[in-house]
Amino acid sequence: MKYLILLIVLGLSGCKQQSNVEYQPPHNKNDGLPVSTLQKHAFDKVAFEKVSKEVADGKYGKLQSILLIHKGELIIEQYYNGWDASNLHYMASTTKSMSPILIGIAIDQGKIKGTDQRMLDYFPQYASLKSDTLKNQITIQNLLASTSGFAWDEVSLPITDPENMGVKMDKKDNWLDESLNLPMSKVPGTQYAYSGPNNIIVGEIIKAATGKNIADFANDNLFQPLGIKEYYWFEKNGIVDVGGGLELKSRDIAKYALMHLNKGKWENKQIVSPDWIDRIFTPYIEIKHPLYGGYQWQMVQTEYGLNSWFIPGNGGQIINIVPKLDLVIVINADNKHIPKNKRTPLEYLIKDLTSLHPQLQNRL
Repeated sequence: MKYLILLIVLGLSGCKQQSNVEYQPPHNKNDGLPVSTLQKHAFDKVAFEKVSKEVADGKYGKLQSILLIHKGELIIEQYYNGWDASNLHYMASTTKSMSPILIGIAIDQGKIKGTDQRMLDYFPQYASLKSDTLKNQITIQNLLASTSGFAWDEVSLPITDPENMGVKMDKKDNWLDESLNLPMSKVPGTQYAYSGPNNIIVGEIIKAATGKNIADFANDNLFQPLGIKEYYWFEKNGIVDVGGGLELKSRDIAKYALMHLNKGKWENKQIVSPDWIDRIFTPYIEIKHPLYGGYQWQMVQTEYGLNSWFIPGNGGQIINIVPKLDLVIVINADNKHIPKNKRTPLEYLIKDLTSLHPQLQNRL
């Protein structure tokens, strides 16, 4: 009897793992996101299931979702490690992509004149900071392109180190005050620096220009048009964490990414102008060859000679867009506490998923 029970338990656990591995076509939820299958798009199903098994086996850490859109249709929506479509997922630094899209909407509405406007013009209460000739040069463009010139480094030390500048900033009571009062180290526009404070400032510029905090502005002008009904955006003392505090469902992240690929359009509504999307995906500065920075997004040329635009987030979050392949990939994970030497970097998963594309099969 005990042997029979053991077989049943093993069988059930095997079925659970199998459901993670085998390809499951996405469901049509009437949420504006068309669905299809790998087979109809000539993607290699067997190759995907091999990748899926590696994911389920923990090769890339604790992955929770993979979504892939091709030619405007969702063809992969797989969940792992007990995750499902109803969960809000922490976006970490992929939240930073909200800065440029919402600035673009504010410009379209005439609330902001353009990206050449100076940062300090939106904060008359900090007029004394204009005496810093470098700081007084910072524009919205510099904030979006991560070239503000602030003396800032949140990448040299791991986030587990209490001396990490980002960790120390999180503990401050007034993020705007701390951000604006950062010392300068470079002439604005001359050097890339990955920066949460740039995005905190952008959020407060949107508040000053529109009269709404960035979360409310996003809800009215981005989330509602995309049909995003559930979200959580962390704030502290009235200041929204635009550097990394947003939570969305994985499927809604995919819709948001597809809107970028579709030049700012969702269904029949132009959410932001096509020209603005082109500006977001323009390489403004070399980060480190062959990596370039746009407006918060980063661009690298793949092994296939194609430009791939992506925005990563701590713990294994990534949105990846390859315009020439009409391809969007969204990955969410919970890798914060999994050492890097215990998992394969996500860029290899992105590579394997991209290689499923019918134009690229058998090219590597």
